[in-house]
Amino acid sequence: MRIDHDVLLFATRLVDELGESAVRISRVRLVELTAANNLRAAAFWRDVLRTSERLLADRQPVTATAAMAPCAPARPTLADGMAT
Repeated sequence: MRIDHDVLLFATRLVDELGESAVRISRVRLVELTAANNLRAAAFWRDVLRTSERLLADRQPVTATAAMAPCAPARPTLADGMAT
């Protein structure tokens, strides 16, 4: 599989700036260009759509793992020591 750097750069920037909306915007643009019979531009946006989906899928487990990571235990305070 060859890597199109323009697609990768564009999809990365889209995902960084728009997050989940990047996929929706890519899909809308793809539909518009397909309807206009602009096959070359539609192929570009199809690749952007797939790359955006892959980037978001790769990003999701990282944020889910970070959210599930245990928090550091609270340090005992002076009030805790006096209660015992």
